[in-house]
Amino acid sequence: MPTLEHKPAGLAAARFFPTGLKPCWTGVVLCLAALALMATACKKDVAMEAIDSDANGYLCLKCGAKLYTARTVFIGPQCPKCQQQSLMDATGYYCEKDHHLTIRPSRQDPQPVVCDVCKAPLVNAMRLPREKDLKAWGATKVSS
Repeated sequence: MPTLEHKPAGLAAARFFPTGLKPCWTGVVLCLAALALMATACKKDVAMEAIDSDANGYLCLKCGAKLYTARTVFIGPQCPKCQQQSLMDATGYYCEKDHHLTIRPSRQDPQPVVCDVCKAPLVNAMRLPREKDLKAWGATKVSS
């Protein structure tokens, strides 16, 4: 009478888990992968934060007027104060050392940007200023 041979349990598991992982280890690996995904998904995107703003800032190169508008309102290049064609967009540069935002016109200047407070060079620190930053800079709101 022929006898049935029983295959070891390891061979049956190898059919479903070709990498050689046992069924209990795959659950652990899946849990660790899910935890890693959750941990990385909750971080702020620095690039999106840098380009997100609720206001547009401007600086007149002739009279020195500091102005800002709502994000959906754009003015320029004529300054509402002196009526000259010298209004430039304002851009911020964030200093990690002292957490200060230096605001200046966004023109292609060969001179490096330095922090207003600590005078450190600001490299790769460009960020759009928000309304509260523009107010602290001394800008006044223009309606249109």
